[in-house]
Amino acid sequence: MSFKLALVQLAVTSSKSANVAAAVSAVGAAARAGANIVALPECFNCPYGTNYFPDYAEAIPGESTTALSEAASNHKVFVIGGSIPERDEDRLYNTCAIFDDNGNMLAKHRKIHLFDINVPGKIKFQESEILSPGDTPTIITTPWCKIGIGICYDIRFPLLAQLYAQKECDLLIYPGAFNMTTGPAHWELLQRSRYRSVFNAASLSFST
Repeated sequence: MSFKLALVQLAVTSSKSANVAAAVSAVGAAARAGANIVALPECFNCPYGTNYFPDYAEAIPGESTTALSEAASNHKVFVIGGSIPERDEDRLYNTCAIFDDNGNMLAKHRKIHLFDINVPGKIKFQESEILSPGDTPTIITTPWCKIGIGICYDIRFPLLAQLYAQKECDLLIYPGAFNMTTGPAHWELLQRSRYRSVFNAASLSFST
């Protein structure tokens, strides 16, 4: 059964409410264009940086995910909610919430592999300074296919993709916000590598 997948790109600002409104608008535009599933980018509601995560973090459900739930229901589309900084008691996670076309939350995927990097003279970034890792793979079932979910740096690790293939996922979606230092060197290469690592058993899609 065929379906249309929309991959959304957003220019994130310092205003959470404006970012959420832009995401909701993009979901509506994609639905009007015929999309059945809409995937948002990583950290769609805040600037991507460890110094921002504590201030922008929210519980799930919260402002951002409630807006996505309503958008999914209003436009009758499945929404792969990119990711937001999630606050759960005293921990923060990088979390993707997924909604069906009635606005029900099907699952939430907490980024398993946190992005820690130090390229002297170019970039130093450590998600693990602020975020806690998730520990559970996430698979959702839609009327069209089974989808395995990851977030950005999760793509670096082939066993997750292989697990999804073994679980008969037809599509893997990894919302991402790769930087311009490591991104050009790795993003396309990792897409091709994951496709091959699962022996072409699943298709791959990325929203950045």
